[in-house]
Amino acid sequence: MSAKVSVVVPVYNGEKYIDNCVKNLKEQTYDNLEFVLVDDGSSDNTPAMCDEVAAGDDRFVVVHQKNGGLSAARNAGTAAATGDYVVYVDVDDDITLGLVSDNVEIALRSGADVVLFNFWYYNVDTDVKKDNPYSGDFEGSGEEFFHKVLGKAIKYEVFNAPWNKLYKMEFLRKNHLEFLPEFPIYEDIIFASRMLQYAEKIAVNSKKYYVYYVRSSGSLITKYVDGYFDSVTEFYDNALKYCAKYDNNEDRIRDFSELYVKLVSTNLKQISCKEGMSKKEKLALIRKICDNSKLRSALRIAHLESRRLFAKYFVLTRNARAIYHMYRFLGRK
Repeated sequence: MSAKVSVVVPVYNGEKYIDNCVKNLKEQTYDNLEFVLVDDGSSDNTPAMCDEVAAGDDRFVVVHQKNGGLSAARNAGTAAATGDYVVYVDVDDDITLGLVSDNVEIALRSGADVVLFNFWYYNVDTDVKKDNPYSGDFEGSGEEFFHKVLGKAIKYEVFNAPWNKLYKMEFLRKNHLEFLPEFPIYEDIIFASRMLQYAEKIAVNSKKYYVYYVRSSGSLITKYVDGYFDSVTEFYDNALKYCAKYDNNEDRIRDFSELYVKLVSTNLKQISCKEGMSKKEKLALIRKICDNSKLRSALRIAHLESRRLFAKYFVLTRNARAIYHMYRFLGRK
């Protein structure tokens, strides 16, 4: 009997995406599959549609729960899954036919705890599908991955998401690896930076299998979210713990520091441009971020593009007003 693979799909008010998602799942070329649809407290026709799918195909399992967010839904799906491996798929994205079969083959051959694979971006607003230019396959130890591959994986965002990876279920459960619902955004890179601390064997497949749909309008990433700074700082804390496992880690610390600074810069812009918040409140939030010792350390480590140097100087000098006016100006462009 071939290894069983569970595909976990969190769904919240996803009625317009479910049919296409189910079609993609059913067309997978791999035989031994289980599909776990997690209805995360949907208020549209999602619950009934999921139940109807499961009634017609015994490979589908449906979990209904109160709305708890993406992390809680993925955790519930993982808990219900019975596979030897698990893949996470977002209901509003697309996957190719060989996603499971190709990457399970690599996992079994290499003994990898996790297989990372490549993807496309599809921008809904511009109707443009774009290749991710990541290249180079890899099979090896966690330490080899750290030194030889991680920098490129961060640069091309192959590191970031849970949906471009196949995980060994025993590995996740043995190390108590779950998504953290208390962090409202960037739960993906928090999970990645925690997961890689434990992975002893890793594989990377540069072939593309997943189409990630970029929806700028309404995205949490483009608007202010309470807890954003805490979320990205949790990622950075875990990234530094990961780096601390290995000697000669300065380059990877710099890579993670640059990503952290980039994410915080986005947060500063969100705060500066947020509607419905007074200038006084914005300046207080900006000052609090500027005072954060981890951010200040990361700024000193990171090699930044010239356009970010003003922001670096203003943060290090705690000039909240300059940061506010700079991002207000940029936000109008």
